[in-house]
Amino acid sequence: MSRRVGFRFRRRRRNSGRRFNFTLKGRQGKPYRIALYCVGGVLALIAAFVFLRPKNQLMSTAEMQRIVDRGVLVVGVRDDTPGFSLDGRGLEIELAERFAAYLLPDTESGSAAKLVVVSGQTAATKLQDGSIDAAIALMQKGASSKYAYSYAYFTDVCIVAVLPGNEALPLDQITIGYVQNTAGANVLNSYIDEHETKVRRSLIDRIRGVTPELPADAVTFTKQAYASYPDLLIALREGRVDGAVLTGVYAKRYGEEFEFSVHNTELGKVEYAIASSADEPAIAQLADVFIYDLKQNGELDTLLRKYGLEGLNRP
Repeated sequence: MSRRVGFRFRRRRRNSGRRFNFTLKGRQGKPYRIALYCVGGVLALIAAFVFLRPKNQLMSTAEMQRIVDRGVLVVGVRDDTPGFSLDGRGLEIELAERFAAYLLPDTESGSAAKLVVVSGQTAATKLQDGSIDAAIALMQKGASSKYAYSYAYFTDVCIVAVLPGNEALPLDQITIGYVQNTAGANVLNSYIDEHETKVRRSLIDRIRGVTPELPADAVTFTKQAYASYPDLLIALREGRVDGAVLTGVYAKRYGEEFEFSVHNTELGKVEYAIASSADEPAIAQLADVFIYDLKQNGELDTLLRKYGLEGLNRP
């Protein structure tokens, strides 16, 4: 009995070794190479299916039929951001015109887009009340569930501006200013939520309505809201705040008017995307295909170079 068990054990080991002798070289590896090529082909077909198949279906939705019947796509754009949208020129202006032509190929050239000037606040309002079909206006992807977003066409960095010499000050030991209702404010809040010390309340604490005290070495942050970037940067210059939260777009915009350095800590990234109302997601979903095509054929990089944005962070 012991010899039979030993014999079976040796045969199993021998078979096991032969089964896992994996190689991609020579005749022995030919079946594996063929299998990998097949898997690659299937993945390519899936990618094409995901990005190309929905266009015809999405074009038949109620919101797109309304736009097609109207013959024009109403797009909210800013008019205050060099490189992106200023004086009728910039990356977002051209994206708006190209996206409109992409959705309405039968409309006369140059007439498919109606551009409406918006701000960070009014873009959201106009999307909700239907004044615009889409916004290409530094809309932070995922900022609100009220809107549907495309893939990002630009990825920005969020920094803390400080006076020269203060680049290494611990962020939890300074007062950080920010502009309310902005992408920078959202990133700051996420950073604080991740790094600030939190004290969990026990069931007994909740019943008694008691909040435990923070430990002596707790990490806490002090922040101050402002209404605009000039107000924030004036406060930094005058020493009323020690740091000012800026995205790269605004750091570049105000870098010549205000003197500041960049803190060693990067707060995070901000993705800008084409946005539509959550009630009309087909527009943002079609924008996915549009942005994907621009990335794949290299035209997005060409546009970034054209408007002097290639040195900034991007997807």
